Amino acid sequence: MNSIMHRDYETNAPVLFYEYDDRIEVQNPGGLYGKVSPANFPNVSDYRNPFIAEAMKVLGYVNRFSRGVYRVQKELTENGNGEAFFDFSLITAFRVTEKVSEKYFEAGFGTNATPKHSETTQEKDNTTQETTQEEVNTTQKIILKALKDKPETTQKELAKLIGISIDGIKYHIQKMTKEGIIKHEGSTKAGKWIILSE
Repeated sequence: MNSIMHRDYETNAPVLFYEYDDRIEVQNPGGLYGKVSPANFPNVSDYRNPFIAEAMKVLGYVNRFSRGVYRVQKELTENGNGEAFFDFSLITAFRVTEKVSEKYFEAGFGTNATPKHSETTQEKDNTTQETTQEEVNTTQKIILKALKDKPETTQKELAKLIGISIDGIKYHIQKMTKEGIIKHEGSTKAGKWIILSE
């Protein structure tokens, strides 16, 4: 919604959305506009597309002007992502990077979870990585047992059985498939899982 409101419509360049393992990036055509500069962002606002901005407010997509960045940063921090990073160096584009939530790693997902940078010693960093890897291994053992007991189990059924999100199941299934631990034979609905190694 922010991209639609603030993008430069004098170019036909698309809004770019990239999803990585540890972050998402949104790149919007058009840099900072009007009286907004890297020095005063986000304390000062200006509108490249005032009619679109007003329409979005009337339709209920915007609650208050000039409060979006503060609200999003607050919600990201509360969610464990840390604050978003705004890149103004592209001149003709505006890029926002949002890191994956620490809660995602704490739940046992992710590869070699990124330790919290607020911790001060290497010892704490190592402990965090070891704990997270243990959680990942435990989750995968539970998935393997479920697949062994019922090879025709779907990913949706696994998510419900284990109590994690479908995205979490997809992550672990993809990881174990790449590592040659499991493979799937047959169609998505009628196929079955084969355990290659434990």
